[in-house]
Amino acid sequence: MLQLSGYSDVDPQATLGGPDGKKDVLARRDGRLYVAAVYFPPTSPSFAQIEAKYVADRQGVDGNDADGFVFFINQHLSLGQRRDLLRQGSVDDEIFHLERIRSVLDSPRGYGLRLDYLDREMNVEEQVAFFSTLRHTRVQELIDNDDLLPQIAAEKAPIANLDFALLQLLHRTMLVHDPRFRQIGGRLRTMLTQVRNGMGDVIYTPPHPNDVPNVLAELFTWWRNAYALGLSTQDTEQVVQSLARLHYGIVATLPFLDANDRLARLITDQAARELIRRGVSFDLITDGDASVLRHPGQRKTEACTSLKN
Repeated sequence: MLQLSGYSDVDPQATLGGPDGKKDVLARRDGRLYVAAVYFPPTSPSFAQIEAKYVADRQGVDGNDADGFVFFINQHLSLGQRRDLLRQGSVDDEIFHLERIRSVLDSPRGYGLRLDYLDREMNVEEQVAFFSTLRHTRVQELIDNDDLLPQIAAEKAPIANLDFALLQLLHRTMLVHDPRFRQIGGRLRTMLTQVRNGMGDVIYTPPHPNDVPNVLAELFTWWRNAYALGLSTQDTEQVVQSLARLHYGIVATLPFLDANDRLARLITDQAARELIRRGVSFDLITDGDASVLRHPGQRKTEACTSLKN
């Protein structure tokens, strides 16, 4: 809730119990250090008890060389009671009383917190408001700090964080309307297979099914680093080489029983659009897996040429 209210560097103290030096939480805002205290009694205390707790916890401001105090309490406080508490400290102190806490949780920025900790689901209107607020926040951060551009671009780009789940989702989605392959959509290969040419000759043997997860994990780890480098470089040739390696890595692994070449082309095309603002020529693969795997070095070079053109 502190983060939602503009505080940063939020650092809870002694969360498992024990002495905390009169500082439940430390946080910063506008360059100032704040001590936050939480008072959530299980029963309704008197105002005298609340005031005594406020005064005692506020001693943590001086004890920790802080500039201000934030007090959380799960009780209703009248305007007069809030004024009385602030007189014990400073008008710059903040009090999160019951109604204010409820107001934050029932605002678009608080819907996610409410879902996580109170298990209250969002209705459709709340979901729209929640994600709209997130998008606005990220845009404002970009306006305030140009250095966030690569990070924000990566967050919005689906291929930036390519992993098993996304690979399977794309494969399943790609085949969902094809009755011939619908049953294998998104299911990793579990049998040995070989790639043969038109004469029946074996031209390539992909990794054993048991090795596919590890091979893909290495490819995904490399790709995430390559993607980050692609965002920061002006060298299109370097980006294209990475795209070609990504494409070949998927096809050579043959993670699924069919449509691996189509999947690789789909992913490479999207990655190219994200990184260099242009797509991959549809004839990047003219005759399926066999052509790519017969002469992998040559085909990767052809992929680069197709992208650059």
